[in-house]
Amino acid sequence: MIHALLLGALLAQDAPADTTVDVRQGDRLVVEGLSGELAITGWDQSRVQVVSDSENGVAVRQRGSEVRVEQEGRRGRSDEVVIFVPAWMDVQVRSRSLDVGVSGLDGTIEVENVSGDIAVADAGGEVVVRSVSGEIAVANARAGVRASSQSDDVALGRVSGPIEAHSGDGDITLAQVTSSSVRVEAQDGDIAFIGVIQPGGHYGFYLHDGDATIALPEDTNASVRVATFDGEFESDFTIRVDRFTAGREFEFDLGDGGAEVEIEVFDGDIRLARTNQP
Repeated sequence: MIHALLLGALLAQDAPADTTVDVRQGDRLVVEGLSGELAITGWDQSRVQVVSDSENGVAVRQRGSEVRVEQEGRRGRSDEVVIFVPAWMDVQVRSRSLDVGVSGLDGTIEVENVSGDIAVADAGGEVVVRSVSGEIAVANARAGVRASSQSDDVALGRVSGPIEAHSGDGDITLAQVTSSSVRVEAQDGDIAFIGVIQPGGHYGFYLHDGDATIALPEDTNASVRVATFDGEFESDFTIRVDRFTAGREFEFDLGDGGAEVEIEVFDGDIRLARTNQP
């Protein structure tokens, strides 16, 4: 969403390409120190093109296998910047205050922010995104996601590959997930998961203060361990508790078992929901 809005705004102004750099397979893009809004989108050309409406200037430098885009000077604001890169290119973004949108890349995407929202779409490579203060949204990622926000929501949709998601003070939502390795941790917020449990997979949902809703297909085969200190457990599945210990911890199988699912909530409710749509 971010990259589309920025791209449309700049093209509507007939903004010229500030800088164009030819690149080769294996080169990568490094963006550091920008502020404002940044959109990075993949295309089928072997060059990097930077478009900016900044009055303060954006520096583009090519050093060996790296193309670096940085704020020109120590002060000022880069405002709106759009960067076109080859779809195969690895991308790394680091900034203190920046809204970032990345789409259409098959290379590795790494974004680290102190403040600002991060949106990634249509990613063929691994996605690693972190923000201290800002929402994170990843959609259509095919090679795994590691996402962390200290104070805002994390939303992952139509994601496959290994998943790690963390939020200190926000909700975590995973929808249409296909993965054999999922670990979700939240301190103060709700967790919602809709996905398919893979044979032999490992799934962990750990929450301190909030509710956890885990929605699984009716034909799920998994061994489930549930633990809650102060909360209720509700299940749409018919279950038989195989073990119960003090502190409201118990285990049971769905179907033939196999995959491992752990759901731990200290203060909140747990619901195991049934869905026919993974």
